[in-house]
Amino acid sequence: MRKKILTTTIQTSKIAIIITAAGSSTRMGGGIKKEFLPLKDGTVLSCCAGAFLKALDGASSRQKKYLITDFIITCKAGSQDEARDAVSSLGYAGFNFVRGGASRQESVFKGLLEIERRGNSPDLVLIHDGARPFVSEKIIIEGIETALEFGASVPGLTPTDTQKEIDENGFIVRHLVRANLCAVQTPQNFDFTRLLDAHKKATAQIEELAGQGIKKEFTDDTQIWGEFCGAVKVYPGDASNIKITYPGDLKR
Repeated sequence: MRKKILTTTIQTSKIAIIITAAGSSTRMGGGIKKEFLPLKDGTVLSCCAGAFLKALDGASSRQKKYLITDFIITCKAGSQDEARDAVSSLGYAGFNFVRGGASRQESVFKGLLEIERRGNSPDLVLIHDGARPFVSEKIIIEGIETALEFGASVPGLTPTDTQKEIDENGFIVRHLVRANLCAVQTPQNFDFTRLLDAHKKATAQIEELAGQGIKKEFTDDTQIWGEFCGAVKVYPGDASNIKITYPGDLKR
């Protein structure tokens, strides 16, 4: 008697990626944006993008759980060609280069609007710093799975040093509980439709407050999600997933 072969259907999740590379890199010095600096067989930016391609686009189509619908790289005005050259070694034709804004929030919003314009309707959007070239496949995949379950996720590390809150004069005003703190990394992972809606609300709020002479700034997307959508689930980060900020970071 022949045995019946059981088959399972793999649910494919549609993933959009935004890599932010529109900053000025003033703390690096040297006149070259840190994302374009050489690293391994490419650049800092190609290492970032390559990590996502390997994690999400590396499996065979039969086994693939994730489909990349959009791959956006936000760039400083006039640096689109440099960004394109910086990732050319990957041989991937799906990159879309978008001119960033004056702030991280504005740059990400422009990337989200471009994804909306393209009409691919991803399930999740992953937002990653273009200066974090050492992100691992584990961090990427765990972030996706956690965001699919909770709507939003971010990798985080508990600080090793005792943390204090100080006032404008440098005096300690509050003793923080280290176990309740974390330093968040990227990628920050979200339900695409809900994050896009939250960014639209955040932009409207910023413009309304600016009309009243009040400056409002959102430091990252978890803050925007937290204000307009709800809680963000933190999963374990990786100490090697550092952000290149100073020249010594690359030498390390």
